Amino acid sequence: MQYHQDEKVLCFHGPLIYQAKILLAENWKETDNQSGATGPHYLVHYQGWKKTWDEWVPEARLLKFNEENLARQKALVDAQKAEAAAAAAVAAAHEQNARGKAEARRSTSTSSTAGTSRGSKRSRDASEADGHEKRPDIRLHIPDSLKAVLVDDWENITRKELLVPLPRHPNVKDILREYAAHYEAAAPRRAASRANQSQILEEVLAGLKLYFDKSLAQNLLYRFERRQYVEMRKKLCPKTSDGTADAEATATKSTARRPRISAPETSESVSAAELEASAVYGAEHLLRLFVNLPDIVAHTTMDPESVSILSEHLNEFLAFLAKEQPRLFVREYEAPSQAYQRLGST
Repeated sequence: MQYHQDEKVLCFHGPLIYQAKILLAENWKETDNQSGATGPHYLVHYQGWKKTWDEWVPEARLLKFNEENLARQKALVDAQKAEAAAAAAVAAAHEQNARGKAEARRSTSTSSTAGTSRGSKRSRDASEADGHEKRPDIRLHIPDSLKAVLVDDWENITRKELLVPLPRHPNVKDILREYAAHYEAAAPRRAASRANQSQILEEVLAGLKLYFDKSLAQNLLYRFERRQYVEMRKKLCPKTSDGTADAEATATKSTARRPRISAPETSESVSAAELEASAVYGAEHLLRLFVNLPDIVAHTTMDPESVSILSEHLNEFLAFLAKEQPRLFVREYEAPSQAYQRLGST
């Protein structure tokens, strides 16, 4: 057993990591408990929590109490705070936009009586409030193993100054094709509730590819990765090599700590000759896109049935990524040259 009684550890509880102390350590057999769980299990007490929260956990939920894992704990907390702040900003912007539209309608309404105007105002405000509450809400379950990948990815790039080797094999296009084949192979076992499942799947995957290609340069890169993107673009898109400044300007729109994404740009900020990100980048950057898909969907006008179908597909895709994690995700990040390290953080 890796841990012992009275040892101070870090323990996963939900999406975050907490400090805990091991009260008991046991190696369970199938007959030792009602759940049938086997292997090392530990009774833990979370620091600062009531005893009612004490629980038995498998060894996979524990981490050694050291600087590296404390940094991982902090990264998860920071990521959750960033996501909450972004969600609050989105809600505030939506509310402000709704108020602006209401004011515009009131200022142009001159033909109604005062009583009618007041009634219309109440009706409009109620309708807008309902619209705010009924924004498309998609719930994605990111498996714990993939959450760990996100944290390690952040640490490797922002703290250790390593890079994902490019181009990736398999790349995002390959992964999307593999998932399509995986889904179709399982189709006979699915309930035949929708006759157009193949068409729906094709639309979902095409949408993912579009979002990824349009979003990567602006929103899915950490600061340290920007120059790598520029260099890869010069290598694979030689016709645009004289537009390096534009490429760097595009890449520097990405966030410094944690990638946030929005709907693809409709302006000319991404040229027709832009690097096809899905042919170069892989599962690591695709997973970053999934973190923020709920915010993207919240800005659409999708009906509840479409949201439900999309949620089903995206969660199955995440399960596929988790199952194929050892094969799809890079095992070792690469150290860039000293020249890159000097320029990569600028």
